[in-house]
Amino acid sequence: MTRTDLVLGARFPFGRYAATPWFRSRREHVANVEWPPSPWRIARALVATAYRAGDNALVEATVALVQRLATALPRYRLPPVTEIVYAQWMPQLEFDDAPDATERSENGHTLLAVSTDRELCVAWPGVDLPADERSLLGTLLNSMPYLGQSVSVCAWRILGDLPAPRSEDTLAVPREAELGTAGGERVMVRLLVPQPTVSRAELEVSTADGLLKAMPAPPGSCWVQYVRATPPRVLPPARQPAAKGVIHRLEGVLRPAVSNPYRPEAGTRMALRPQPELRDLVARACHGLPPDATVSLADDDLDGRGERMIIRFPSPTPTSAIPHLLAPPRPLVGPGTECRMRLESVEWADRERREPRMAMLRETLLTFSLESAVPPRLADAITVCEIFRRRLLGVAGRRLGAHAIPPRLSGRSPAGGRIEDDHRHVHFLVAASAEREIDTFAVWCPEGLGAVERSLVLATTFPPLLGAAIRLRRADRDPFSGPARRFRSHTPFLPVRHPKRRGGGLRDAPPDQVVQELECRGLPAPRKVEPMDRSWAAFRILRRAKPGCFPGLGTYGFELEFDAPVRGPIALGRNSHFGMGLFLPAER
Repeated sequence: MTRTDLVLGARFPFGRYAATPWFRSRREHVANVEWPPSPWRIARALVATAYRAGDNALVEATVALVQRLATALPRYRLPPVTEIVYAQWMPQLEFDDAPDATERSENGHTLLAVSTDRELCVAWPGVDLPADERSLLGTLLNSMPYLGQSVSVCAWRILGDLPAPRSEDTLAVPREAELGTAGGERVMVRLLVPQPTVSRAELEVSTADGLLKAMPAPPGSCWVQYVRATPPRVLPPARQPAAKGVIHRLEGVLRPAVSNPYRPEAGTRMALRPQPELRDLVARACHGLPPDATVSLADDDLDGRGERMIIRFPSPTPTSAIPHLLAPPRPLVGPGTECRMRLESVEWADRERREPRMAMLRETLLTFSLESAVPPRLADAITVCEIFRRRLLGVAGRRLGAHAIPPRLSGRSPAGGRIEDDHRHVHFLVAASAEREIDTFAVWCPEGLGAVERSLVLATTFPPLLGAAIRLRRADRDPFSGPARRFRSHTPFLPVRHPKRRGGGLRDAPPDQVVQELECRGLPAPRKVEPMDRSWAAFRILRRAKPGCFPGLGTYGFELEFDAPVRGPIALGRNSHFGMGLFLPAER
C-alpha cells in the first residue's frame, strides 16, 4: 500500500460487532456475522449518515464519493475477534413484532467480541481524494453512530497510513491479490461491493424488497471473492489444573468418629488432627490415595463424629491423577463407619484458575431469592414448582434437543421411562420466611448438577404470575439444609399409600410412611414423629399435569426429631419433587 492509499480506521468502544450478511434472514443469525464489513455496507452507511443531515446536496455529494471509492477494491487489516452465541427471545408466530406479542421462542444469535483498543483498518489502493471530498468523508465518519446492527457502536477516523502490523492481525484481500503472509488458515468469504456506476436509487434500495431475493446481487453491486488469512496460531503449553487438597461432606449416621475430643480452651469448633487410620478406608473408597496425603476430620456440630473430611497433598497434584477423589465411586466403609462422601470444595494450587475448575464440579443445591411486586403464596408452591420445571425442560429441549434432555432434570430415561434412582434426580423447593409468600426458590439434585445442567437452570426464568414479573437472583442463604436435630413441615406431607388395617393394627399410617421415606433416601430414622396442629386446606396438592393422581389421601404435617444433627434438604411423600412434603430445620 502506497501513501496515496485512502486508509480508514474504526474502533468498537463497546467491544461488540454484529451484522447480518446481505440476503440472510434474521432466522439465520448463528455463525453468520459478516466479517469483514462489506464495501456495500460501508457505502450504504455513508449514504444513510448523509440522509440524517437532511441536506439533499450532501446526499448527492456522498453518492459521488461512494462512486469514487468503488473504483478500487478495498483491503482489510482485521483485529482478533471471538464469536459469542447467545439466546435472543423473538416472537414465535410469524415473527410478530407487535408490542403486545406474547408467544415468543428462543432464537440463537451471534456477534463478535472485538478488542476496544484495536482498530479495523480499511484501505482503498490508489484512491487519493481531493480536499473537499476528504473533508466530506471526515464529516460523515464523525457522524456515523454504528455499522451493521445498532449494538455495533463505532468510531471512525481517516488515517495517514496503515499502523504497524501485529502478529495476531488478520488480512482480507480480493482473491486475485497476492497475500504477503505465509502459513496460517485461509478462509474464502464473499463480500458485496458497489460498482463505480452505482446510482443513488440503487444505494437507497430497501432490504424489505421481496424482488431482491430473486436477483444474484442488488442493482449497482456485485459479489467479490475475498481471502481472509489468519496468522499461524501458537498455542501455549497445556496446563493441567492442580489441587492442594479436597474437602468431602460426609453423609450418613455412621460417620467416622473424631479421634480427639473437642476442647473449649482450644478456641476452635473443628478437630483437624490427621487421622492415619482413615487412609486405608479412603484409599479403598477412591481407588487409591497420593503418597503422604493427610486425612483429617472436622466435627462441625460437636457430636463426636466428623461432618467433613479434609484431604491435603504434600505438593500440588494434577486432577488427572486423582479423578476418583473428585467423584468417589464407593462409600466409606470400615469398623463402625459407613457413610457417603460428597465433594464439597477443592483447594486449587493456582487460585486464578479456581473458578473455571469449579465449573467441573457438581453442585447439589442452587438457591435463589424470588423477587416480585406480588410474590406467589406458599399455598401455591406446587404450581410454582411445576411451572419452573416445564420451562426448564423447554429450555433444555431447545438447546440440546427433545431427545437429549438430561435425565437428572426430566426424571426420565432416554427411552422415556421413569428412572428409578431413589429420588436422586432434581427437586424444586420453595420457602416462605413468614409461611405466607414465597421468597426463596431452590433447585436441589442429590445426585449433583453438572456444568451443562447448571447452565440450563440458570437460563430458566419464571413467567409473570398474578400479573407481576418474577425475578430469580442467586442467593447464599440456605434455609433447607441445616444441619439440625429437629425439622418441621413447611408444606404438607402427602402420603403415597392408603393406610390399611392388618392383624388388628394400622399399617402404612402417615407417620410410618414418613419413616419409610427417610430410610429410602438414606437418612436415619427419627426418634420422634409428632403430628403438627395445623390446617393445610389452603394448599394446592395436585399437579396440573396429573390432576387425578391420588387426590384423596389427606394432608399432614409433622415435627421430626433425630438423635443427632441431620443435614437436609428433606422432601418426602407424593409430589416431593414439586415442593410438597418439605421439612425445614427448626434449629441449627
